[in-house]
Amino acid sequence: MPVAERNFYRTLITVSAIFLMLLIFGSLGYMWLEGWSWTDSLYMTVITLSTVGFGEVRQLSPTGRIFTGVMIIMGVSATAYTFSTVAEFVVTGEFRRYIRRRRMQNRIGKLNAHFIICGYGRVGEQVVKELLDADSELVAVDMLASLRTDLENLGATFVQGDATDDAVLIQAGIEKAVGICCCLPNDSDNVYVALAARGLNPNLTISARANSRGSERKLKSAGVNHVINPYVASGHRMARQMLSPNIVEFMDVVMPQDTVSSEEPGILIGDILVSDRSTLGGQTLAAAEIRKTTGASILAVRRQTGKITVNPNLDLVLEAGDKLIALGTYDQLDRLAAAAEDQRRIYTRAHPNLSRH
Repeated sequence: MPVAERNFYRTLITVSAIFLMLLIFGSLGYMWLEGWSWTDSLYMTVITLSTVGFGEVRQLSPTGRIFTGVMIIMGVSATAYTFSTVAEFVVTGEFRRYIRRRRMQNRIGKLNAHFIICGYGRVGEQVVKELLDADSELVAVDMLASLRTDLENLGATFVQGDATDDAVLIQAGIEKAVGICCCLPNDSDNVYVALAARGLNPNLTISARANSRGSERKLKSAGVNHVINPYVASGHRMARQMLSPNIVEFMDVVMPQDTVSSEEPGILIGDILVSDRSTLGGQTLAAAEIRKTTGASILAVRRQTGKITVNPNLDLVLEAGDKLIALGTYDQLDRLAAAAEDQRRIYTRAHPNLSRH
């Protein structure tokens, strides 16, 4: 919780305690000075502190009138202090930021199987755009509050804070996330985020940026599933462009790099999970007739054990929990996902400039 918000709540609690003490003090004072019942004393205290202008409950003694004047001064002072605190909270914009944070937390609370992007620099910005193009739910985490407007305009949920802080990751919904991407410029920070994320969600898929080859091993040891070195990736792309310009140009045309949508005619690669509710389970690839019924082509099958079969034979029997790496258009992959009872819709482009380490 931000410092200003904590101070606001602390002030409200203090003021509430003061008003309660004044009610008790005033009631006891009238009971002792005037000999009234506790109901009359409490009522007199309330109308005195509120300064509503009602008449006295009973005739006051001179001492009682002095006591009432003191109570009025104390009540007005406490009320003025309360209003000034609330006004400061509203005028400084803290109230608006509080409403925005509450709205953001409500939105995060409704997310399930979303992605968390830590760091909105040059790499993180591209990751966010790619995921949003794929209609994926995501939460971006960064220290700069000025990024909030840009990210919310893009359709992303934003959490301001240090991604290495467990509380910030929890605020971003780490326990219900399906994946996290560590895009911080410092490799040691990415290692720390990966360790914290793995401890908070053991089933999380973690991808991380590595700025040096020496950091790749540390990131893997921290529980990172996929380590990407952007410098190696860009170098690989440039070398491929020099060695095989026709192939790279063909891949760029067939697999466009701008958007992933149902309106995009380009070829995509899908990660399709065979659900235990799907009729594909227990069938061979030949019997399933995936190519005929969906139009998608199966490139590989990944078992739950981690074994990957590339270009599988038609006699391969599919099992619940298998992941099908398939090639096709958006609509073709959608039909395959429907047959597999997979609601995730994880489609991407096979960029020729990406490599995995």
